[in-house]
Amino acid sequence: MRPVVLALAPAAPGISRDTATPCLELLGGSRLLTRLLSTLQGAGLPTPLVVSGRDAAPQLREALGPRLPVLAVDGGRPAALRAVLEHTDEELLLLHDAERALTPASVITQVLSALEDGIDAAVPVIALTDSVKEVRADGLRNVDRSTLAGMQSPRLLRREVLSRALGPQAPSRQADPGPGPERFDEILTAVEHGARVRTVPGSHAGFAVLDRLSLWQAQISLGLARDTSHRHGISRRG
Repeated sequence: MRPVVLALAPAAPGISRDTATPCLELLGGSRLLTRLLSTLQGAGLPTPLVVSGRDAAPQLREALGPRLPVLAVDGGRPAALRAVLEHTDEELLLLHDAERALTPASVITQVLSALEDGIDAAVPVIALTDSVKEVRADGLRNVDRSTLAGMQSPRLLRREVLSRALGPQAPSRQADPGPGPERFDEILTAVEHGARVRTVPGSHAGFAVLDRLSLWQAQISLGLARDTSHRHGISRRG
């Protein structure tokens, strides 16, 4: 099984120092992407295929050198995943977002172990702790958080399941709340097509490093910075 690292996040002006994608950001002397690649190697996985947008590909190739192939694509996540299908013949595809570089090896191992007979895909999830509201014409309504979870990486899918999700009739789905255009999510779309998806426990370290705040959280996670938010009247979370 050859893992695929998706380095598709755009540059983050708040943190990136002339880097085209956040996974090239330095954290404790090592790039985020380098940390992820080390974790994948430690899990016994073969050399991954790195997929990025065309703007980020030159910097990624320079940072990684000739030992790792970088596939440049245009068109966002659906186009990147179609390119993965075209350039690989793997029956099982392990997709990992490069910005979730601190995901522990234990989560990767659990995902790899979850795909049994009768299961089409596996994904790590973490319980939501923030308050979630449904916006209605008559106002806001509380949503039961116990029925919700946030999806992380890596995602393990059977090839035919991913291909079916990427078909011409596959609808785009919002992967994360917030402003901006809708983003395709292969797991949500696979479920719409009848896929049987198994979830495994994710990790609080599996968050996406995309901006100044999440980079600070990553520094705290690695012991490179201290959480001093309480000094400014911000309560700590358990």
